[in-house]
Amino acid sequence: MGKSTTKSLVAGRSAQDLVRRLGHTLDIARQAVDRLAATGYADPREPANNLRPEKVIAETAFLLLCASRAGAHPEIREKIQSLAERLIPYARGERMVLGVCLEPALALDYAQAHICLARLGYPDPGFDSVLRRSVDSQARAGRERPPHRVLEQHWLEEGWDGSRSNSHSKLTAAARNSVLGRPMDLLSSSRDDVYAFTHALMYVTDCHLPPRQLPRPVSVILAEAEAALSRCLDDQDYDLGGEVLLAWPLTGRPWSAAAAFGFRVLARVEDEAGFLPSPSTKLQRLNELKGDERSNYLLATVYHTAYVMGLVCAVALEPGKAPPAEIPPGRFAAGSADKILPFLDADAHRTHWREEFDRLAAPERNALAGLLFAIALRRKASQRDFAGLRATLAVGYELGLANSPAASQAAELLERIAAAAPLLAGRRPPPPERA
Repeated sequence: MGKSTTKSLVAGRSAQDLVRRLGHTLDIARQAVDRLAATGYADPREPANNLRPEKVIAETAFLLLCASRAGAHPEIREKIQSLAERLIPYARGERMVLGVCLEPALALDYAQAHICLARLGYPDPGFDSVLRRSVDSQARAGRERPPHRVLEQHWLEEGWDGSRSNSHSKLTAAARNSVLGRPMDLLSSSRDDVYAFTHALMYVTDCHLPPRQLPRPVSVILAEAEAALSRCLDDQDYDLGGEVLLAWPLTGRPWSAAAAFGFRVLARVEDEAGFLPSPSTKLQRLNELKGDERSNYLLATVYHTAYVMGLVCAVALEPGKAPPAEIPPGRFAAGSADKILPFLDADAHRTHWREEFDRLAAPERNALAGLLFAIALRRKASQRDFAGLRATLAVGYELGLANSPAASQAAELLERIAAAAPLLAGRRPPPPERA
């Protein structure tokens, strides 16, 4: 495909830039397979960084499957083919076969890489036969799973054997029971809560559940995604933030100003560092290591964040789904952003997003007033600065920013604190026990 055709595939950010970033991700994936797919990674100083080889293998296959959306670009297609062939011995090796046999309740989990590779055109009937025995065994359902993991099982089964797939009604019911079916806690949620949201959306969209069959309106789901994105940008959590950005192209909705800005922040950080850092990558530790130890530590801690950026670029390369080159104009009155900034500047909390924000022209900055408002609300709530939270909300109402899930939850929080005030103010130590 010629360059002129390539550029015509997407509007907004150039296809060339997205293809370059996706190709870079696939290069990192090749290194991850070569170094981590056999034995994983064990960190003697920080066990939280330990990595099972099954995770690297499964996530690399998932990346390849998503990257195939951009298979019209020859350079991407060639990298996918080369990496798939490199991954096959691990995806269907002894470790995975024994996992399927020994733990039938996790059979589809062990088979994820096999299923993704089969969807890419690399089948293995022998592996399918073994998998079938486990899926049909008595212990098949012997594992409790949270709702988003139930959706994952539906997605895996759909990808493996569509003839036995769940009907849209069952998939819709599973989605209704997940975080997609109820409001997220936008002020005090955990990373796992946001992770459940992003993965549930990935599974239902790849199972081709139409947006009209999602348990809540797409506009409401994306409003929560914006609030989650504000949290990720402020925490500099680009692993989770990249997953949140997938909400716009996966639902086929235009990128909001906040989402377009979020992609711009991630892209600049990636360009400056050469990779997207993750919360677990410690630069001081990295600089202490040499040779293979340094390479393995870096790969083990950043590969997933790199993969997430690749996923975003792969989906964005589909026609009409690229993030816009400029921040879309907002609906907020001129000067709105400047009235929110004092609530943030009081913290002296310098972040990558703020550095990028300061580069924007006034109209683009103003389009992000809603994002600034969401960041300010969460900061005040997490600091238990209830007076500051009330003041932030008051300015938000004045500027027309408060018609959002985060603002609604902040108002409810203040109501709860007000109701609890007599209990908090009147608390006394218990009387001494009688002799």
